[in-house]
Amino acid sequence: MNKAAITKHNIYNKLIGFTEQDLSAIANFIDFMRHKKQLEEKKVLKLQGILKDYDIDFSDLKKFKKQTWEHLEQEFSNG
Repeated sequence: MNKAAITKHNIYNKLIGFTEQDLSAIANFIDFMRHKKQLEEKKVLKLQGILKDYDIDFSDLKKFKKQTWEHLEQEFSNG
């Protein structure tokens, strides 16, 4: 057995005897840890001021930047 499988088995054995409410709290904690890990993998930009509480998708800005540079390169290659 690999180490991860052994650890999962040990965790499962430790869950014996917990109430449904306790298990629900543990499941919520696991979900929180997964969410936290996903956030760490993403580049997080902390906004301040009037934009503080808004989630902003910068994908359109990236597309615009790419199109602008492509347009500029075309102008220089044609002229």
